[in-house]
Amino acid sequence: MRELTLDDLKKAGAVFRRCVPDLAEVYVLGSCSVVAWEPSIDAALRTSVDVDFSPVGRALLYFDSKFVEQWAGLESEFFEVNQFYIDYVTPDLLRCTPPGWQERVRVIELAAGLAGHCLDPHDVAYNKLWAGRPKDILWVRGLIATGLISMERLKVMHNGNPIPLEDHQKVSRSMQQVEQAVG
Repeated sequence: MRELTLDDLKKAGAVFRRCVPDLAEVYVLGSCSVVAWEPSIDAALRTSVDVDFSPVGRALLYFDSKFVEQWAGLESEFFEVNQFYIDYVTPDLLRCTPPGWQERVRVIELAAGLAGHCLDPHDVAYNKLWAGRPKDILWVRGLIATGLISMERLKVMHNGNPIPLEDHQKVSRSMQQVEQAVG
């Protein structure tokens, strides 16, 4: 685990670009995405062991993911040197993100020829609520405490999200856990 910075995100982008040279755009998911919105956010909210990238406009290709894993994955020299790795993840992880999320991204240049579509902090928080792990609940609480996101906005997004009932209930339970400590 390490405190990730915008420079780390760009370093990951440069390595990723070498691994998957024909891909011009990726989504940046997870807590590292928030660094593009607020680079000076508290270190605890940008501490991670990985940077999550997902392809824009195409499926995750098996051989691409193998190149990323070999050159920048958990068991790579990149990880040994930088103490974080690149996780090239399927776009399916975005399936429960509230409608309009593609329009809310912040696009930054990760490397020459590679644009990073960094999820809005509310969308990152929503996805963490969907995951619902204890560390995700704590992360969302911490992000609310910064004022970068609000529980009210998360509720509006949740109420308008046409996801399956089981997923909706899962997010509702996570929101209750966040509110128990925040409220």
